[in-house]
Amino acid sequence: MIGRCLSGQWHIDPLWLFQNADLMVRADSGESLEGHWPKMTSEILVNHGGAFAAAGKAETIGKGQALGVINLIGPIYKYGYYSGSKIFGNQLSIMASDDRVGGVRVNVDSPGGQVHGSREIFEMIRDFPKPVLTTVDGYMASAAYHQLAASSRIVATQPTDQIGSIGTYQTYSDWDGYYESMGIKLYTIYASDSSEKNEEFRQLIASAGKQTDLAQKQLSAYNNQFLADVTAGRGKKLTGKGQDPLKGRLFFPEASIENGLIDDLVAASESFSVLSDMVSTSKKSTITMSTIKKTGLVATLIAALSGIDETENAEPTVEGLTAQLTAMTTERDSALAQITTLTTERDAAQASVATLTTENTGLQAKVTEYGKQPGAMGTKNKKEADAAPDASQEKTLEEILAELPSEKEAAAMGF
Repeated sequence: MIGRCLSGQWHIDPLWLFQNADLMVRADSGESLEGHWPKMTSEILVNHGGAFAAAGKAETIGKGQALGVINLIGPIYKYGYYSGSKIFGNQLSIMASDDRVGGVRVNVDSPGGQVHGSREIFEMIRDFPKPVLTTVDGYMASAAYHQLAASSRIVATQPTDQIGSIGTYQTYSDWDGYYESMGIKLYTIYASDSSEKNEEFRQLIASAGKQTDLAQKQLSAYNNQFLADVTAGRGKKLTGKGQDPLKGRLFFPEASIENGLIDDLVAASESFSVLSDMVSTSKKSTITMSTIKKTGLVATLIAALSGIDETENAEPTVEGLTAQLTAMTTERDSALAQITTLTTERDAAQASVATLTTENTGLQAKVTEYGKQPGAMGTKNKKEADAAPDASQEKTLEEILAELPSEKEAAAMGF
């Protein structure tokens, strides 16, 4: 059974697989194992006086007032058994479209599973429109970590939880000796144009497991995508401290926090409070951005966000955006206060000008009024006084006529 399970490409912790081989066999035979691995379930919970429980049938739930819960337990297959990637994806889609759900908690206890189907879930979590809190309840290994690496927050709930096993492997089995011991000879024939079909398997068997370059090339393609997704999902949270989390090792929570695979160690009983705070923060950010007009402040924020270096895989978080927006809002309020002060001073200056204008108009009116009074004589300035004619030098009409040239000529002729 184990050989058959591992004949494909897997992201799974092998120790768990060997420890639970009997359950794998029983599950493969169709036996119900709900006492060991609960079937993948989801539910919607609401806060009843501080305790989260399923809503009553007649209970009205407002938009974003409920929390969704999805349980990812046991080995992950693409299409089923107990933790199927397709089932998981359907439940995420339902939670995303349900307006009552403000955020989702994924409770995970899984050693990982099949490669195929995992990246589909990773993309759904990465693009999920609501906060996702992943709580580890035992194992979050290999494919389970791949699927949930882009969660808004990842927390362990016990100091003995194990996180990581980020890597890819495949097991090949050579059954020729077994069949020969039973008197069975197997002959495999390929079409003339199928010379490269199963090439990596044939190379491995023919070399008794010594030549693995073709098989490793195939596995590296899967693993490179796995590592790229984990790096993108965690972004700058991967600290570079402690042991490298991308080499396949499992870590306890303390080491996982140090290297950045998880964010914190939180009691399971506190997980709903943590998610509620995440939802509240997310709502505040949404309301703030939707109500503030797109002024220079918001444009600056958008420009700042647009300038994030994607090559660093820095996914913006609600907390980070909230901090940036708070700082910019403070700057805006300070600028508005300065504008208010300047406006007050301007209005006061305009009032003073109006008062002086009124007083000036009144004075001009009085001057005009006094100038019209009888006997009034305006004061002449120096130029006017200098330009005034001297009364002693004024000539009579006869004198002026006598000085005319025509009069002088007439006088000379005796007229």
